Amino acid sequence: MTRPICPPDHRHGETTTCYVHHKCGCTDCREANTERVFYRRHMVAAGREDVFEKIVEARGTNRRLQALTAIGWTAERLGAQLGVSRDQILDWTTRDRVTLTTHERVAALYDELSDTPAPQQTPGDRHSASLALNRAARSGWARPIDWDDIDLDAAPATGEEVLVDELAVELAIAGHKVKLTREERQLAVRTLNARRYNDNEIAEMLRVASRTILRDREEMGLPANPEPYQERFAA
Repeated sequence: MTRPICPPDHRHGETTTCYVHHKCGCTDCREANTERVFYRRHMVAAGREDVFEKIVEARGTNRRLQALTAIGWTAERLGAQLGVSRDQILDWTTRDRVTLTTHERVAALYDELSDTPAPQQTPGDRHSASLALNRAARSGWARPIDWDDIDLDAAPATGEEVLVDELAVELAIAGHKVKLTREERQLAVRTLNARRYNDNEIAEMLRVASRTILRDREEMGLPANPEPYQERFAA
């Protein structure tokens, strides 16, 4: 007899709901249940059954770390805040499940930093922020401001992921005449703003009006760089 399959909106294999409550017999749910049983058996044998009971879905953790990356926080900086390695942050950013303790620690850090773009006081700071912003843009990660309820929303307010041509952005930044989409232009603006160019300089480099750069920068919540680049770094 065919076992009942849970509704299509449930993510098979990622929670116990499909297998235990909906009696789903699909391959993903059965394999995930086998993994959970194996893990639980070993945790109980080690006297750590409490660990298994505190495993939760990582969607909220994923989204929070991704959103902080989208305002300039690198994995290294986030790891320093939480006392873990860069690799641990990268793992938490994409994995399916985390411990409840991890979820709560990341949520607390997100509440602290979600209104605070990464520092950009030094060239090193600006380079780090630029790396984070570019990674988030390439991955289509939403910023904190794009979420209403970061745990429960089906998607951010910005909608579906938008692909960008990174080569076109690099060429435009290098001074070549390249036609950019709005998303590509905004990635270029993020990068050049992080390097401390002001609106007029960015407009000249991207061959658009200064008011376009101002609008992009304000929409993305980027700080203004009032002084010309050359004056700031002149010997």
